[in-house]
Amino acid sequence: MEVINYRISLDIDFRGKKYKGEETVKINDAEKKVTFDLNNIDIQDVKINGSPVKYETDNNSLTFSTVGGNISVDVKFSSDVDRGLKGFYLAGTEDKYILSTQFEESDARRAFPCIDNPNYKATFDISMKIDSDLKAISNMPAKQEKLENGKKLVEFEQTPRMATYLVYLGVGQFDEAEDLYKGKKLYLTAMKGHLTSSRYPLEVAKKSLNYLETYTGIEYMLPKLNLISVPEFASGAMENWGAITFREILLNIDDSTTSRSYKRTSEVITHELVHMWFGDLVTMKWWNDLWLNESFATFFAFKTVDSTDPEWKFFGDFLLDQTDGAYTMDALKNSHPINADVSDPRSVSQLSYEIRYGKGSNVLRMIEAYVGKDVFMKAMRNYLKEFSYKNASGSDLWNAIEKESGKGVSSIMEQWISQKGYPYIITERNGDRLKITQKQFYFLDGERNSQWKIPLFINRFSREENTLMDGREMEIEGDVLSLNYGHSGFYRVLYDDVMYETITRNLSQISADEKWGIANDLYAFLLSGKINMTQYVRRLEKLYGINDNIVIDEISKQLYSLYNITGNGYFRDLANFYIKDKMEYIETNKKDEFNYKISLSGLYTKLAYINNDFCKTLLSKYKEYSQVEPDFRLAYLVAQARVNNDFRYFANIIETTSNDEDKTKAITASGVLEGDSNHKSIMEFVKSGKAKKQDMDSFFVAMSSSDGSRQYIIDNLKNIVDTMYKFQLSPLRINRCVQSMIGNAGIKDPEKMKKAAESVRNEEIFGGINKGLEFLEIYENLVKNTK
Repeated sequence: MEVINYRISLDIDFRGKKYKGEETVKINDAEKKVTFDLNNIDIQDVKINGSPVKYETDNNSLTFSTVGGNISVDVKFSSDVDRGLKGFYLAGTEDKYILSTQFEESDARRAFPCIDNPNYKATFDISMKIDSDLKAISNMPAKQEKLENGKKLVEFEQTPRMATYLVYLGVGQFDEAEDLYKGKKLYLTAMKGHLTSSRYPLEVAKKSLNYLETYTGIEYMLPKLNLISVPEFASGAMENWGAITFREILLNIDDSTTSRSYKRTSEVITHELVHMWFGDLVTMKWWNDLWLNESFATFFAFKTVDSTDPEWKFFGDFLLDQTDGAYTMDALKNSHPINADVSDPRSVSQLSYEIRYGKGSNVLRMIEAYVGKDVFMKAMRNYLKEFSYKNASGSDLWNAIEKESGKGVSSIMEQWISQKGYPYIITERNGDRLKITQKQFYFLDGERNSQWKIPLFINRFSREENTLMDGREMEIEGDVLSLNYGHSGFYRVLYDDVMYETITRNLSQISADEKWGIANDLYAFLLSGKINMTQYVRRLEKLYGINDNIVIDEISKQLYSLYNITGNGYFRDLANFYIKDKMEYIETNKKDEFNYKISLSGLYTKLAYINNDFCKTLLSKYKEYSQVEPDFRLAYLVAQARVNNDFRYFANIIETTSNDEDKTKAITASGVLEGDSNHKSIMEFVKSGKAKKQDMDSFFVAMSSSDGSRQYIIDNLKNIVDTMYKFQLSPLRINRCVQSMIGNAGIKDPEKMKKAAESVRNEEIFGGINKGLEFLEIYENLVKNTK
């Protein structure tokens, strides 16, 4: 059966927050019984080839019988606008809002009856009847607008063949800035009154489109592109073809925007633009390959920005953001393969972001390094050309890379995507040879010890050599300095004492990325018990002199985290010493360099969390947070929380500031507040709806990481989870929040948290609960091993 076209007409009662719809769906080779997906939609009438037919509906489907062959199905339906952040929903407050859509993975069925499956691509002819003072936006440009019975009818041009989850519908009063890219209109779109004067997002889009067109050999395929900031949005952004949606914090650049956020905005815009090719033009057949869309978009976003803004050295951010997260989550017994079993799209919420996005993108980066960048690019071009406007699976991609490279990429990739976890390599000198052994890395003892074909990137004293480790053990001849040149491989290395000493004597011959990996591995080996605290401290001390910004970020995070988890004053003193030393280095030598400015802001924030004297100094320097340079406002707000301990200060910022970035800083800092009065006020504030739904979980994540708030999280876990469900947060966000609360807050009273976790267990969030409990056990072991 093949779906050819949807012709969808919606009559929208914007102020009544409801709509009526009519659609005609053309299907070739129809089956004798056809089922459309739907959710919270009322069906009034169904016809096939113009004749009424009997139909059955339940909460999830519309089913009717057909004569088979080529048919045309007419459906009349109606629905209220959704109050959650999915489907066709109200974005904003009940009084000031736009209507927008979020359909991935399977919520197009909340807006119109459809076969809501990525493998059933079709073209879409969309029209919307709206109030005359409103504007409608969809994937394609409007081909005509006209008045009918006092309302405006907007008809859009037909889309290319695309999946249902990529359709976009937007209605409201909007402000827009325009630009041109090779004759095509680019729009920066926001709810009326919310558009800032910055054209930075448009400039990013133009640079990225140019790079992606050059790389893929395929021009951007739609006649226009909207970048739409949405006032309430569950995700960070969504790649609706030609009408990309974002949280306002990403597009509304203004005087409160931090240096880090400029990078983040660039990366997210580019990520969504990569999807125009990887995901929209070529789409996965089923949700088990969703990782392919997201991993490609993640890897190529960093690759693109690294090319368009080379001074940012953006793959350092890739390691800090994507590699670290993937390493952490995939070392859990409760991890899952990249290519996870997805029998129902709703089960995607159980999957780890860090695996779908982070691990997958790291594996792609590893394969690119193994086969070579030019070979990889040619394979990508061939793959995109062959499957344009079609669906593909992971094996189609591996075959394209293998064909172009002549290397056994398919057998390598099959292991990396079908097995959970990743290897670590143990080194042992054997005369003039280096013996290496691979094992699976776990934080806790795992039930299996998988094996991988590992592309090795050998550093022979500043000269790279690639080879494939195909077996549990192997020996390498000749001089070897280290075993992950440029940190291109997704594996850890546990060096013997002799090799580690050699590495630390020759740090000048090791890249910043590989130095980051060496430091990152040390922390993982401490958490897993593969080295003890004395070994960790002695080895880490040899890296203190490294002044690459990503290494400073890594080591300062480790020392701060060790104190935050264990409460051990020894780690507080180490962190205090290291952070102050690196602050002085940056302020003396690197203050005006963009990356170091970001690192400095992070050091300020960490020091504010652990040093009361520093907090008092910050507060004495500024009368109000708005006077503080944006990069250092979070540190200032943390100082406010630690010294003055009053939620009213933060509630005022969250309610009154128009800038989402300042709101999120205030939410993060409020997690430091102590005392029942503050904690109850935070909970009342959340329940009142004064904070955006999209930010609700951020309160509880922040509180979980602060010792003074952890007991409240433990005692009120069920109330918090029930509140998130009441406000219809997505299961994905609830999973991630529950994981953080159990793992981070639970260390205050592990046994009580374990009981609380079982009290909230259900089918939608069992993944987050299990991971949270595993992190809690890891942290319990850390506390025992660092006393």
